[in-house]
Amino acid sequence: MGRQDGVIFPLVAVLALLLAFSVTHVLLLYEAEQEAAHAARQAAEADELVQMAVFDVKEQIASSDPSTVVHEGGWTYPRGTAAYRWEKVGETSVRVSLSVRSSSGLRRSAAFTVMIPSLHITEWSEQND
Repeated sequence: MGRQDGVIFPLVAVLALLLAFSVTHVLLLYEAEQEAAHAARQAAEADELVQMAVFDVKEQIASSDPSTVVHEGGWTYPRGTAAYRWEKVGETSVRVSLSVRSSSGLRRSAAFTVMIPSLHITEWSEQND
């Protein structure tokens, strides 16, 4: 039994080291999950702003004077701001440029074409800044 004195300490040290590594790994995974959730919230906030701004632009187009060729403006929402510019391309379509900035700092730009008088969107291109 005298030769087994040095076995317990190395075994406990290895197990403690494995436990410390696993706890560190779990904490790093938790931090990565929190960052991913924050990014998802920011993206959802920007999507919500784009949807509200598109609805408001379509309402603006529908209520505008038919002789208006170019119009620009903006709105302030509780979660950010939107700026738009639209111009008539022909008698039946309007080209819209939209820029949205959320309160968290995320920017999104979109350009789309709206058909008149149905107000259907026919083309859509988007750029994330």
